[in-house]
Amino acid sequence: MATALAVAPAPAAAAAPGCEVEPGKPDMGGEPWAQQMLNMKEAHRLSTGRGVVVAVVDSGVDFKNPQLKGQGAGAVDLTGTGVADCAAHGTGVAGVIAAREMAKVPFVGVAPGARILSVKVAANERDNSDLLLAQGILRAVRQKARVINVSAQTAVDSKALRQAVEYAQKKDVVVVAAAGNVDPKNTGTAVPAYPAQYPGVLSVGAVDSTGKVTVFSDVATRVSVVAPGIGITSTWPGSGWSFGYEGTSFAAPFVAGTAALVRAAYPKMPAAEVVRRIEATADGNRGPGSGSGLVNPLQAVSAQVAVEQAGLEPRAVPIPRLPEEDDRPGKIALGVMGGALGAASVALAAGLTVPHGRRRRWAAGQPPR
Repeated sequence: MATALAVAPAPAAAAAPGCEVEPGKPDMGGEPWAQQMLNMKEAHRLSTGRGVVVAVVDSGVDFKNPQLKGQGAGAVDLTGTGVADCAAHGTGVAGVIAAREMAKVPFVGVAPGARILSVKVAANERDNSDLLLAQGILRAVRQKARVINVSAQTAVDSKALRQAVEYAQKKDVVVVAAAGNVDPKNTGTAVPAYPAQYPGVLSVGAVDSTGKVTVFSDVATRVSVVAPGIGITSTWPGSGWSFGYEGTSFAAPFVAGTAALVRAAYPKMPAAEVVRRIEATADGNRGPGSGSGLVNPLQAVSAQVAVEQAGLEPRAVPIPRLPEEDDRPGKIALGVMGGALGAASVALAAGLTVPHGRRRRWAAGQPPR
């Protein structure tokens, strides 16, 4: 690839008023390894995710980054701290999903035609709760997201969170969640992460550039598919990029972007079938924590998915190119939420943690410079 267009880094204050966020890297070399591994250029010939709204339930998204300008479908703050991404996490997640193409910049999102709804549920690693995450999922549904990305984890199977996920699924929304991170030096017993563990959620583990499941990817959690999750390039608050995003937090958006590609290509396909399709077209189990294998955006969009009668095992068969997605605008029916989740019966319990780096939480969104 040609040398990347230099994007001048903005001061931290300009990127997010009131936040102490370092400037992003202003230059980029060749195409990032994750984009090459997933063959996204070929997938974009068939679908770009055009018209699909993907909610990023996270730390906020900075739409001032040049590759996220015009990609926003709204911003909601449930923390009372404003919509700015002070943790430099949600902006990276959003970039993996929908960073738009720029001349001479070899990085692009999985679904550059999709739009991002930012739902801020965490200002920092100490200011989170299961209830707030549940409220974020509900808000995303009510604001017409067709895919929800949750790059967060909690060890608590809370009633509020479970009901929020079930509500989203009932309203035909694909829920994608990070399978969680563990400290490889921790001698304690790994536990399942929520909401990734819930039935019907696309739970995502992380692999390295060789396709091997990373040491930090939580194998105690049920995993649907895996995606790149170490040394990830993506957008940074203000301008520029980070080249060191790490964790299942940054594996999940590769799958959320793939879900957007499928929803744009097959607008009438139910959410549960989108989930099954992504699992069926993955590259195959490669051991503990790999689920159905590496997500395959091209196959997810182009394959004819069938179910074999013996054992009901899924299989994928390539089919010809799809019609242009512009001819098939997607619509989903959304209802008004009937009642509250019964917050009085739900304890906040353990704080929500964001699985994006070994031995680190929100701070792992700030890679070595």
